[in-house]
Amino acid sequence: MTRALITGGTGFIGSNIALRLAERHWDVCILERPGASRELLEGGPFEFVTGDVLEPETLPPALCGIDVVFHAAGVVDYWKQGVERMYQVNVEGTRNVMEAALRSRVERVVHTSSTAAMGIHPDVLVDESYTFNVKPERFVYGHSKFQAEEIVDEYVRKGLPAVIVNPTTVIGPRDVRKVSSGMVVEVVKHCAPPLIPPGGINIVPICDAAQGHIEAAIKGRVGERYILGGENMTHVQLYQTIAHVVGCGMKLKAMPRWQVAFIAGLTDMLQPQTSGPVPLTGTRLRLESQFFYYDTTKSRAVFSIPTTPLRTTIGRTYEWYEAMGEFEHIYEDLDKDGTCKFCKQKRYCTWPPPSQENHSDG
Repeated sequence: MTRALITGGTGFIGSNIALRLAERHWDVCILERPGASRELLEGGPFEFVTGDVLEPETLPPALCGIDVVFHAAGVVDYWKQGVERMYQVNVEGTRNVMEAALRSRVERVVHTSSTAAMGIHPDVLVDESYTFNVKPERFVYGHSKFQAEEIVDEYVRKGLPAVIVNPTTVIGPRDVRKVSSGMVVEVVKHCAPPLIPPGGINIVPICDAAQGHIEAAIKGRVGERYILGGENMTHVQLYQTIAHVVGCGMKLKAMPRWQVAFIAGLTDMLQPQTSGPVPLTGTRLRLESQFFYYDTTKSRAVFSIPTTPLRTTIGRTYEWYEAMGEFEHIYEDLDKDGTCKFCKQKRYCTWPPPSQENHSDG
C-alpha cells in the first residue's frame, strides 16, 4: 500500500486530497500542527503526526516510511494572518519540506502551487509557459507562490522527484475560511455586491482539483507544472449560477468598465469595512475587472481528471455549509424592511426562495 504524507491536510485542499486518497485505499498521514482542528477529517482513516513546516526538525520523523508527499500547506488569507507569515509558510515552509523530502528519498513530491504564481496576464489564455511578471507588492500572494516554485525547481535540480500543480480558483466543500467558496455564502446571505466587476476567472471543483493532485503523483513528469482548472466564465455568470442553484432570485449586472477605476480609487481612499471573507480593495476590483482564463489542455491530456458540473459542486458546497450551521439563523438576518442584518445592505433579491415560502406555508 502506498503511504502518503499531506502537509496542510487539515485545510481545504489538503483535506479533500486526504479523503480522495482514502477512497483509493492509500495509507494517509496528516502533518498536524499542535492545536489544529481535525473537523474536516473527523472519522476518516488517517494517521496524524505532529509537525510544522516552519519547524524543520519535526519533518524527518514525519517522513519516515513515506512514499509520496503532498505539500498543500500554505497561507491564502494573508489579510488575516499577515504578509510576513504568508511568506514564511509559503516560501520557507516549502524549502523545509523539500529539503526533508530530498534527505528522506521519497518517491514523489506533489507541490500545491497556484495559477497566481504565473503572474498577471489579463485577457489572454494562460498556459504553463507563463511566469510571474509584476512587482511583488502588486500581487504578494502570487509572488510568494512563485518563489515557492523556484525553490521546488531548485530541489528538482538536486534530484528531488517533484511535480508542481497549479489550481485555479477552487470551489467546494470544506473551505472553512470561505476564501473562494465563500461566494456561495455571500449569495445566500445577500452580501454579494449587486454590481459585479466585469472580468472573469477559471473555476475548478475541489473534487477535480484533488483528483488532479493524485494523478500528478502517479503520472506527472518530474519538474513539470500542470494547471488544474475547470470552466472559464465571467464573474456575473458565476454569481448568477450560484444564485440559481441555491434558489435565490437575485439579478446581477456587470459594473461598467468606466466605473472600475473610479470605484477602485474611492475604495483605496475610504477603505470600507466589508462583511465578506475576502476584503474589498481597489487592487482587488482592478484585478477582477480583467479576464483570467486558463488553458487546461496539458493536464487533461496527461491526467484522468473528471469534469464535475459546476452546478453540482455549488450544490454540494451549499449543503456542506448548511450542515456546518452557516445558515442556521438566515431568517433572522433579514429585517422586515428588507435590510440584511449581516451586511446592512438593502435586499435586492427574493428571500426566502419561493420553494421555501411554500414549504413554510404548508
